[in-house]
Amino acid sequence: MRRIVLLATLLTFCFAPHVWAQEKKAVAGTVKDVNGTLLPGVTVKEKGTQNGVLTAADGSFKINVPASATLIFSFMGYAAQEVQVADGPLAVILKEDSKNLNEVVVTALGIKREARKLGYAMTELKGSELTRTNSVNPVAALQGKVAGVDISGAAGGPQAANRIVLRGAKSLNGKDQPIFIIDGVIFENEDADNAVNFGNVLKNFNPDDFETVSVLKGAAATALYGSRAINGAILITTKKGLTRKGLGVDVSQTVQFEHVYRGPIALQNVYGGGTDGKFTKDAQGNDVIVPGGNSFGPKMQGQMAKLPNGDIVPYSPMPDNATDGYQLGKYSNTNVAVEGGTDKANFRFSYSHLDNNSVMPNNKFSRDAFSLKSSAVLSKWLSAEGGFTYSFSKTLNPTAQGGDYTSQNIGRKWIYVFPRNYDPAYWSARYLGPNPGKQDLMDYLGSYPGADYWFALNNDRWTHNENLMMGNLSLNATATDWLKFLVRGTFSNEQNKDDRRELGWGVNFGGSRGLYAYSGINKTQYTFTGMAMFTPKLNDDFTLNVNLGAETWNSGIGNQYSARTTNGLLIPGKFTVSNSIGPVDTRNNKNLARKQINAVFASASLSYKNAFFLDVTGRNDWSSALAYPLGGGNYSYFYPSVSAAWEFTETLKSQLPSWISYGKVRASYAVVGGDTDPFQLNSGYIMEEIWNGGPNSGYLYYPYNKDTYPNDNLKPSMAHSFEVGADVRFLNNRIGLDVALYKTNIKDQILKLDVPTESGVKNKFINAGNFQNQGIEIAINGRPVQGKNFQWDVNLNGSRNTNKIIELTPGVNTYEMGNDQDVRVIAQVGRPYGVLVTNYGYTPYKSTDPTKNGKPIIETSTSFPVQYKRSYAEVGNITPDFNLGLSNNFTYRNWNLSVLLQARVGGDIFSASHQYGTGRGTVESTLPGRDAASGGLAWTDDQGVQRNDGMIPDGVFGPGMKGTTATGKTEDISGMSYREAYDKGYVNPLTPYQYYSMIGEWGIGIRQASVFDASYVALREVSLGYTFPAKMIERLKLTKARVMLVGRNLGYLFNNLPDNINPESLRNNSTFAFSEYGGAPFIRNMAITVQLGF
Repeated sequence: MRRIVLLATLLTFCFAPHVWAQEKKAVAGTVKDVNGTLLPGVTVKEKGTQNGVLTAADGSFKINVPASATLIFSFMGYAAQEVQVADGPLAVILKEDSKNLNEVVVTALGIKREARKLGYAMTELKGSELTRTNSVNPVAALQGKVAGVDISGAAGGPQAANRIVLRGAKSLNGKDQPIFIIDGVIFENEDADNAVNFGNVLKNFNPDDFETVSVLKGAAATALYGSRAINGAILITTKKGLTRKGLGVDVSQTVQFEHVYRGPIALQNVYGGGTDGKFTKDAQGNDVIVPGGNSFGPKMQGQMAKLPNGDIVPYSPMPDNATDGYQLGKYSNTNVAVEGGTDKANFRFSYSHLDNNSVMPNNKFSRDAFSLKSSAVLSKWLSAEGGFTYSFSKTLNPTAQGGDYTSQNIGRKWIYVFPRNYDPAYWSARYLGPNPGKQDLMDYLGSYPGADYWFALNNDRWTHNENLMMGNLSLNATATDWLKFLVRGTFSNEQNKDDRRELGWGVNFGGSRGLYAYSGINKTQYTFTGMAMFTPKLNDDFTLNVNLGAETWNSGIGNQYSARTTNGLLIPGKFTVSNSIGPVDTRNNKNLARKQINAVFASASLSYKNAFFLDVTGRNDWSSALAYPLGGGNYSYFYPSVSAAWEFTETLKSQLPSWISYGKVRASYAVVGGDTDPFQLNSGYIMEEIWNGGPNSGYLYYPYNKDTYPNDNLKPSMAHSFEVGADVRFLNNRIGLDVALYKTNIKDQILKLDVPTESGVKNKFINAGNFQNQGIEIAINGRPVQGKNFQWDVNLNGSRNTNKIIELTPGVNTYEMGNDQDVRVIAQVGRPYGVLVTNYGYTPYKSTDPTKNGKPIIETSTSFPVQYKRSYAEVGNITPDFNLGLSNNFTYRNWNLSVLLQARVGGDIFSASHQYGTGRGTVESTLPGRDAASGGLAWTDDQGVQRNDGMIPDGVFGPGMKGTTATGKTEDISGMSYREAYDKGYVNPLTPYQYYSMIGEWGIGIRQASVFDASYVALREVSLGYTFPAKMIERLKLTKARVMLVGRNLGYLFNNLPDNINPESLRNNSTFAFSEYGGAPFIRNMAITVQLGF
C-alpha cells in the first residue's frame, strides 16, 4: 500500500512543470455576443497549444502569445471562432450555435463526448454549483436542480449523509443509491440504519476542487461501469492546472452561520405537566406539578407550583424551550489553490480547512484536505496525468436526532419526556442534583427530569476520525492517427477510528453504564484499466470510434478491530479497557469482505452525416461475490446496451420553420447486471474474528454458517431499461425543452428472505422476480429577457416516477422492507412499491346507515374508557407523485442573483413525533377541546366537578357495547355513534387526556392517525454575487475578485404536515426510510464567500 502511495505521489510531482521562456507579446481584447452583451468565462486559447485564459466578468482578456499566433474563442452555446493576432486590442463577437458543438460532457469511464451525440439523458453541472451550497456533504447542492434526482436531508449532524435516488427506487433491499466516481475512483453512498451516522466519503473531499459533476441516470449511460452502477452514477471530475505565465493562486474564504428557527414539531404553550387538568396537593397545601411527560395539566399562568425536586417556581409557558437547547452553528472553510503550466505540463495543488460547529452543542466536524493534480506531455506519442488526494476528518459527538431512542434524542425528549413547563436552563444546571455523583441518573422522569440527557451531553464523548488517501495515474499513448491506448490505475484507502467514553449513571458515576470502547477499520480498493481506442477513417458521411478494454477491481477490509469494557468501569472516569468490571470484549478481523470483479468491455460509436448517431456497448463481469467456494456459480454475466440519436434539425433544416432552433430525438435500451456483497453465499464455515479474553483466546473462530440456507443457483440481478427522449429549442435558443420517458424492470434481485424457524435456518437468499419502475422527466429552460446589461434565465425541472411489484418469488406475495413503531413498509405483488401498513389502524364500522358506515369502531378498555379497535390497514405509500425544481437567475452588469425553489408533491411518512406528541399532549394539535373556547363540552364528572373540556370521538360502538344512564340503567349502545350515546346520557364525554391518549399513546394508539402526505415547497437557496470589474482588479494586482452571499434552506412556502413537522428529517437515509421521531429542527444557513485570484 505504501509503495502505491509513494509511486503515485512521486509521479504526480514529477509532472509539475517548468516555465520555458519564449518570445511572446501581450494580446488584449473583449468578447461579446451579437447583442453586445459582455461574455465572462470564454476560453481564449492559442491554437495548437495548451496556452489559454478565461475572460473576466466584463468580457476582457489578456494573453501572452507569439505575434504569429491564432486564437480560438470558445464558449458553451456559441460557435467557436478563430482570430489571427493583430496589433491593438481585439473585439470578438461570438454567435450562438444551436447545435452547441462546444458542449462537451464527461460520460462513463471519463470519456468526453459531444452532448448532442448522446442517445440517453444526462445532466452536467459546474462544480461551482456544489461549492456555493457550503455543505459538508456537497451532494445536497443537486437538490432541485436536476430532473429525476430525489434528495432527502439527514438528521445526524453536519457530517451525516444525504439520501440520493436517481429515477426512483429500484431495489427491495434498500440499496438504491448511485455510486460516486471521483477522477475514476468509485465510492458508494452507504446507507445508515439510524439517525446516528458519520456520512459518506464525499465529506472528505473539497468541493472547491470539483470542475464538473455529471449525473448519469439511465442504464445506457452507466452500462460501461458495470455491476456497481446498476442504480446510476454521479461522475465528478476535479480541476487541473491551466497553461499560464507564472503561477496562479486562488484563495477563497467562506463563513456561514446556522440558526435553528423552529423545533422539529410545533408544540403547544398553554398547558403544562399533568393528566387531568389540575395539580395535586402536598401536605403543606402547595400545588404540585404531576411528574412525567404528559402535558394535560392546568393552564400555565405563572402561578407558583412545586417541582419534582421540591423547588417552588412559577408555572409558566416556555415557548422557546424546544429551541433553547441549540446553539448558533458556525461553519468556516478556507481554500487555497496554486496552479501553473505550459503547453508541455501543468499542475494544480490545493489545500482546504473546514470547521463546522453544529447547532447541537458539542457536535463538531473538521476536515483538512490536500489535493495535487498534474499532467505532462512526455513525448510526441506519450502523455500522462495523475492525481493524489489526502484528507483527515474528525467528527465529535454525532447527534441522535430523528430516530434514535436513546437519551440523546433531544427531539424525542420534548415530545415524550419533557412537559411543556420544562425549563431547560433550570434543569440543565441541576442534572447532577444537589450532591454531584450521589444521584442515580436512571430516574430521568422523577426528581430531576431529563438528567440523563444533560449528563450525556456534557460528559460523554464519541470521536470518529477518518483518513482518506486516493490516487490515480493514467498513460495515453498515440500509436497512429487512428489508434490510441490508455492505461489507468486508481486506488483509495480509508482508515476510520472511533473512541467512545461514557461516565456511569450510578452513584459516584459508577454502575453498569460506564463505558470505554475503541474500534477501527481499514478499507482499500484499487482498479486497473486498459483500453484501445480506434478511430478508423471511413468516408465523408460516416465516422466510427471503437473502444476495447479490460478492467479489474479489487476491494476489501484489510483489518477491523474493536475493544470495549463490559458491566461498567472499576474506577469511574478512567477510560482504559483494563478498567473494565467485566471481561474485555476484544475482536480483531483481518482480510474481510474481499471482493473482486474482472471485466472486459467494448463500445462503438457510429455517426452518419453528422446527424445520425448510434452507440453500442457490451460488458462482461466476473464477480467473486457470486462464485461458490467449491467452484461454480453464476459469476459470469454479460450485458449490452444500444442508443441512438437523430439531430433532425440538421437533416431537415431547409424544411423546418425558423422558430425551431434545434431538435434531437433519442432512444436507448440497456441491460446492467448486479451482484451482492462478498461472503453472502457461503453455506459452510465462515471466519468471524479473533477473540481475546475468551475461552478461545488467540485463535481464529470459524463457526458454521447455520443461519442461511444455501442457494446453489443464485443469479445476478439484471436491470432492463428502455428510454426515449427529445431535446428541442426554439426562438434562437431562447426556449428549450428536454423530455425523457423511461421504463426499467429489475429482475432477479438478490434478497435475504426470512423462513419459518421449523426449517432449521433463519433465512435464505433468493432471486426476487420483477420490479418495474417507469417515469417521465422534463426540463424547461428559457430566457425571458436578454439585454445589453440585464439577463433573466429560468429553469424548471420536474419528474414523476411510478413503480410496481410484478413478481417476487413462488410462494411469496409480500416482502417486508422495514418497520418502525408498528408501521411497516412492504413490497406486495401487484401493488406499488413502498406501501405503508399497520396493525394499529381503524376498524371501519359496516352498516347500511350512510351516516355511520365506515366510521371507526369504538370498544371499552380497562386502560382508557375507549379506544379504536386495532386493525390491519394500508395507510399510505412513501413514493412521491412529483419532484419539482424552479430556478431564476438574474444578471445585471457584474451582479448575479439566483433563487431556487424545490418541491415534493405526495409521498407519505409516519410521524412518531405526532403519534406520541398527541398521546402526551405536547403538540399544538392537542389544544382543541381543552376548554369551552376551543370546543370543549360542559359536563359533570364522577366526582361532581363541573368541567368544560368534554370531547366526543368520531366513531361507532362495536357489537356488545353497553352504556349506563344516570339512574344506573344499562343500555345496549351497539351501533350507536359516540355522539348519539352521549346525547342519550349513556356515556360521558372523554377528557382531553383520555381522548388524545387513545389516539397517540404508546402501545394503544392508532398509528394510522399519524401517517401524512409530506408534500412541501421550499425556498431552497438564494444567492447574490458581485464580480469586481476588470479595471479595479488590475489596480489591485489581482486576476479575479468576487463576493457572494448565500442563504440555504430559508423556509417553507408550503408544508402539508400538521404541527409544522419537519418534512425532511427521516430516521435514516435508506431508500425506504418512511418515519421520523424527534427529527432535526428547522435550520436556516446564511453564508458569505470571498474569492480572490492572484
